[in-house]
Amino acid sequence: MSYANATVSPAERAKAAASVIGIHALIGFGLVAGLAVTTAIVDKDDGVEGVLIPIDPPPPPPTPEPVPTDAVVPSTPPAAPMPPIEIPSNNPVQVTEPDFTLPPITTRVPVDPPVRAPVVAESPPPPPPAFTPAAPVPRNNMSSWITANDYSGRDLRRGNEGTARYRLVIGSDGRVDACEITSSTGHSSLDRSTCSLIERRARFNPATNNRGEEVVGTYTGVVTWQIPE
Repeated sequence: MSYANATVSPAERAKAAASVIGIHALIGFGLVAGLAVTTAIVDKDDGVEGVLIPIDPPPPPPTPEPVPTDAVVPSTPPAAPMPPIEIPSNNPVQVTEPDFTLPPITTRVPVDPPVRAPVVAESPPPPPPAFTPAAPVPRNNMSSWITANDYSGRDLRRGNEGTARYRLVIGSDGRVDACEITSSTGHSSLDRSTCSLIERRARFNPATNNRGEEVVGTYTGVVTWQIPE
């Protein structure tokens, strides 16, 4: 809304119009510069007492509309995975894993040791003999021990005959140490003659033990007394 004097000349009106245009330009600059200009005052010397120009304040910024809670917000699709980057290698390193298997873990339950019977130590067996024991063996002719010429005149007259079995003890020197009649001829004279003649005439290779040593041994034999025809 504006007020003007009716007695103003056309030249002054043109001047006033130019002043109004300048005021409008100034107001526009104030809006751009962020200034709020509500009143413009023109010098009275120009023939204009005053101009009151109402300027509306700038409209407030628009209020964003509230988003309903049940509205579906479109989700951003996930980005595609980046392809693996292959790094070329002129000398690839091959790593061989050792073939190693862990042993199974077992839980051991304590067990009482078994009760064992006492072991009785046995004596070792004797070593095998280095030599085989041997009995005494006659060294001279057995037929020379007793002959028909050894009959006594008494036994011849009485016709004494018979078979005597004897047992001899041979010393380690091969001689007869003892004579024993184990089966009699039935005549004591013939039995005594048997042992007496053998002890005097018989010779032996003595017996030996398992170590090859000459030891005392025994020998058995038979003599038959018979009167020649």
